[in-house]
Amino acid sequence: MSAPAETSTRVYNGSCHCGATQYLVRLTFPPILDINAKSIRIYKCNCSTCTKMNLFHLRPIDPASDFLVLSPNPETDLGDYRTFKKVQSWYFCKECGVRCFGIGGEWETTEVDLDKWKGNEGSEGKTTKAWKLKAGEWKYEHEGKEVVRPSCYLSVNAVTVEPDQEGFSLKEWHEKGWITYVDARHREGGPKVGEPYKWGSY
Repeated sequence: MSAPAETSTRVYNGSCHCGATQYLVRLTFPPILDINAKSIRIYKCNCSTCTKMNLFHLRPIDPASDFLVLSPNPETDLGDYRTFKKVQSWYFCKECGVRCFGIGGEWETTEVDLDKWKGNEGSEGKTTKAWKLKAGEWKYEHEGKEVVRPSCYLSVNAVTVEPDQEGFSLKEWHEKGWITYVDARHREGGPKVGEPYKWGSY
């Protein structure tokens, strides 16, 4: 049996094009390609929502603990586009139009020590206002019935992570086989590495 791969955890800054939207996401590498494993996921989907919005999904292990919005207030100051069941929010900057992330769940305001959150030593205890997803079950109404999911949903658009940060390289992730392609449009196969499904994109 081969030894388990060494893991590393890094925090990345991300933003929209004009800089009004700022966020932090914490990722633990390498991803495990088993969809049932507790792991980050990096993938592209061929459904109409993802292809039309050109989304490159980057999903941390724990949405409630591994993601912070620093600006603006996502509940009031970002555009909120919802498709189909109208329960997932695909947010976009009202100034430049860039979509940085999408969520299914509820926001809560928090005061957070960013140095401590990033794992930096020597924190001075200074706190910053931020927004995070509420932990626990995600409940919503659909066709008159209550639906209960075990946890909230979060997908960061990987192309909005700032380049030139240590360990962040979409090219390298592709070469390592960490990026998968999913078929949500036809559902004819599971996640795969190498090339997208029909109507998907690299």
